[in-house]
Amino acid sequence: MNKHEETVRCAIQMCLKVIKSYEWLSDLYVLDFFVDNHWSKLPQCWQNCFNDMDPKDLGNILTGQQSKHMLPLSFLALKKSIDVLSIPRLSSYKSSTNKSDSVNHDWTDNPKFKNLFLKHVKLKKRHEISVMSDFVNNTVKKAGCNAVLDFGSGLGHLIRILSYKYNIQTIGIEMQAKLTAEARKLDLELEYTVKKHLTEEAISKLIRPNHINLILSSLQQLKEIPLDTEKYGLIGLHPCGDLGPLLIKHFVNSEDVKFICIVGCCFMKLSCNKEPCGYPMSQYLKGLNNDLSYFSREIACHAIETYCKRLCNGDYNDLKVHAYRAALEKILRQLDPKLMHMPVRNVKHTNNMTFEEYCAAALHKLSIDPLNSSGVETDLLQWKKVVVLYTLRLAIAPLVETLILLDRVLFILEHGMKKL
Repeated sequence: MNKHEETVRCAIQMCLKVIKSYEWLSDLYVLDFFVDNHWSKLPQCWQNCFNDMDPKDLGNILTGQQSKHMLPLSFLALKKSIDVLSIPRLSSYKSSTNKSDSVNHDWTDNPKFKNLFLKHVKLKKRHEISVMSDFVNNTVKKAGCNAVLDFGSGLGHLIRILSYKYNIQTIGIEMQAKLTAEARKLDLELEYTVKKHLTEEAISKLIRPNHINLILSSLQQLKEIPLDTEKYGLIGLHPCGDLGPLLIKHFVNSEDVKFICIVGCCFMKLSCNKEPCGYPMSQYLKGLNNDLSYFSREIACHAIETYCKRLCNGDYNDLKVHAYRAALEKILRQLDPKLMHMPVRNVKHTNNMTFEEYCAAALHKLSIDPLNSSGVETDLLQWKKVVVLYTLRLAIAPLVETLILLDRVLFILEHGMKKL
């Protein structure tokens, strides 16, 4: 066992110990707050401390600001453990790409094409696509290859930048034919735009992305994807569930794959302790008490950082919707136990929305008997407790995500990869 492997094993063991100690918290489902009296599941000292605490104060505490509250030692120990053990979520990556690194910098940096690659990209996606394309371009050069496979490529925004701007051969793998067809249209739209300003020679040098429809379920399918090069990288911006682990397995088993760059998501969809076994992947973690519930894997996908920012700004009144949904759950279960966790319409809360208005919107188009909402007034007065409890659960999210990612790192190390 090398030093890196030993270090990762130690980190996994410590993360798992903390997570197992607080399963009672991470496994709480907010919908059941009133049904199962979740507040009573907190240690008494936590109840006393957080009972009347403003959610804004909790946001300040979790972001490391000085608190006026006397906090329970067990809570402080948990917070410190999460801070120390979790992989930092804030990016430390700094672009090393110069204008000369872009093969087509002579036209892509033209002010006329300022939003060329981000025209149809949602605002929240623009940053991550820009950063990842830059990172992949640098990695392609370091790895000595000039092709990438993008899994779950969607509308092709990422590979469009890699192909047209950096002249990297790209293949986008997408399971939805509708998205693939739309991606090809966006390619043609981009080419139509640049043709107005480029010479025929420049146009002839453009590399167009290749979009393929494929439902990926086995390593053999990866080996059969046609490529014009023997050396390539695997990339994926939010490959869902078991797709991420499948790509990692291909990376360690194929000499042709020179690097992998994926940002995983939907950990709750991972197959756990069963084939194809998206978690755990490493032999070491398989030998430990490694179970992660659906609920803990689901919260690992959430950004506690963004949530806390809202709390710190006092922007949490719309979070009353969590209490509304929990109160509705209680009424539905009393009406018919079979209605437990029934999917309802997502409703955005507004300051003047009543509980009755929420129920009407949430149950729109559903055949539900008239609800008796009498008796929920007392529950709804506790809406800030629902927000506090939900925030405490989310605080564990970075640690659960860290465990899943460290398991993947260890899997790669166990297969003889010395450099990561």
